[in-house]
Amino acid sequence: MTAGGGSRALARLAWRDIARHPGRSLLVAAVLALPTAMLASATVVLRTSDLAASGSFGQGNLFMLVFLPVVAVAALTAAAALGVGARRQLRELGLLAAAGGSGRHLGLLVLLQGLGLGLVGGLAGIVLGLAVTWAAFGWLGSLLSPVQDETGALVVPRFSVVGRDLAWTVAFVVVLALLSALRPAVTAGRVPVVAALAGRRPPRPPRPWLVVAGLVVALAGLALQVVAGRLAARGVILPVQLELLALGSVRSIPSPLLITLAGMALCTPALVAVAARVVPARPAALRLAARDAARNPGRSAPAVTAVAAGLGMLVILAVLATVPGPQSSGWLTSEAGYLELQPAAPAFPPALRVLLAAFTVMAVAVVLAVNALGRAEARDDLAVLDALGASPRTRRALAAASAWLLTELGALLGVAVGLSPLLVERAIPSPFGLYPSAVPWPTLALVLLAVPAVAAATAAVTPGGLANPPVHRRPA
Repeated sequence: MTAGGGSRALARLAWRDIARHPGRSLLVAAVLALPTAMLASATVVLRTSDLAASGSFGQGNLFMLVFLPVVAVAALTAAAALGVGARRQLRELGLLAAAGGSGRHLGLLVLLQGLGLGLVGGLAGIVLGLAVTWAAFGWLGSLLSPVQDETGALVVPRFSVVGRDLAWTVAFVVVLALLSALRPAVTAGRVPVVAALAGRRPPRPPRPWLVVAGLVVALAGLALQVVAGRLAARGVILPVQLELLALGSVRSIPSPLLITLAGMALCTPALVAVAARVVPARPAALRLAARDAARNPGRSAPAVTAVAAGLGMLVILAVLATVPGPQSSGWLTSEAGYLELQPAAPAFPPALRVLLAAFTVMAVAVVLAVNALGRAEARDDLAVLDALGASPRTRRALAAASAWLLTELGALLGVAVGLSPLLVERAIPSPFGLYPSAVPWPTLALVLLAVPAVAAATAAVTPGGLANPPVHRRPA
């Protein structure tokens, strides 16, 4: 078989698998469509703002503060779904390997599945983003900073779509889809043929080096935050490109936070394993949920990291909201690209309430999606519970416990990452008398207590599939 013919055959197999599992395929396409829609909308909206006119990155900074967590949540959720899909089709991958396919072919099959779903979700996201932007362009234009031409006259924002921007948007979603499918593809290519034919996953050996690497990366992010804080305290003005890519501070683009979050993400499987050991024996549902999360780190670890990304950015915005300013309204400001408050303003500004609701919905949606993937993957285990006499109430308690555990772990991780700029800022006092940030205690309470409770309650009332799923005997 030629290379071209093999690739075409794998592409047909990938599209057939996408069509055979519409629920999982719709989930991956939907989560990849969300950041694509935001990016397509931003290419139109920000083109008419002061970002294009004066080179200021205030509004772009504000967009990135919300966009980057959405990208992280989308990529991690898609990776979890593709990983579950690859494990569910282990026997099919084993048949392909027995027919002469190599590990490279197995990995390429999973990559093609991710690429196909990325293209579908990307195209749908572009259409959705442009349609929403066109419908709400009048309102969005009123939020932009006024732009003046060379004569001093105000430039009226117009809805315009540039083909080059759309091409970059398509390239973005393709890269995002491939990155999401990379880890499941590598794992699928390393499964032994005999284990794949039997539908059994080989045991995952412990990887302590992953924790060490995660801690090193997280400390590198903290070191960059310290460097940025010291430069800001001395009044050093850095080029925009350097601040965007490498440095940043609590009052500007928090680039080192991404490095810190990436390092903590590498430690997430170990965190889930530790949680499984320290969870008490009662209630039993929480114990079972913790053990299931530890047994399936490819599904639980991305979910915890996704929740941490969303809630961590919410904590960062809450920290910025506590910075008092003399001419501030308690809403997001494009001049600085962060939240400000008057000294007499409420401790929980309206913009933060909107973002709290949005990130809570995002976290709950991620946990519910991962729970649904877990039910599909653990179908035989749930059937054993039913055979032992487990009631529907027990299954609802198990779903609620799993949702609470994943959300609580993500909230703890997100709070730790989100408070790191505040700790750096307090460790490096500014000689210019800038207002210090305060600990956002109300937001921390909501993130650590209310959001996991909402996730657990939502999972408990969400239908859990078949009441009595059939038990399928695996081949010997």
